[in-house]
Amino acid sequence: MKLKVMAAAALLVAASATSVMAAQEGPYVGLNAGVVFVHESTLDAGGGDKADLSFDPGFAVGGVLGYEFATGPRLEAEIAYRKSDTDELSAPGFGSEKVDGDVGVTSYMINAYYDFSKEASVSPFVGVGLGILDGKLSDGFDDASDTTFGYQAMVGVTVKAAPNVNLDLSYRYQGAASDFSVDGVDMSYGSSNILAGVRVKF
Repeated sequence: MKLKVMAAAALLVAASATSVMAAQEGPYVGLNAGVVFVHESTLDAGGGDKADLSFDPGFAVGGVLGYEFATGPRLEAEIAYRKSDTDELSAPGFGSEKVDGDVGVTSYMINAYYDFSKEASVSPFVGVGLGILDGKLSDGFDDASDTTFGYQAMVGVTVKAAPNVNLDLSYRYQGAASDFSVDGVDMSYGSSNILAGVRVKF
């Protein structure tokens, strides 16, 4: 009898653990938004002609579709848009001047994350992403665009708002693997982002 009771208890514990793991795993959708700080870009027209272009803080918005594993990893596909107004253009020997325009970057990324404490109400995470950046530079009159490979790295915390709802706060660096080429001028690109987001698991 004692052995039967112990066996039944073991089965109940195993079933409970399996149920908890299943509840922590599944697909999700999410939205995020925040502030983007585009780093100063180097403009290279060739022949040694270079200038630096600075930007005002801008905005970032994005949406994700992903899958969360019970053991900590997450994989997701993300589409996002970032836009910042241009500030000043400066070149050696010419000083600097204000310029009217903006840069917009649409990103299509595959991201991989790891959540360190999925069972906790607050969990830190790290992540990396690879994909495509579609950049467009406007001076108020003409638009020039180019596409290149991009990458990003993320670090942040998740707050569990409900069993199937997570709130994220994160820092993200996004960069272009190679310069954008716009009207014969190569432009470097990198940005720092502070993002808040929500993920709903279904």
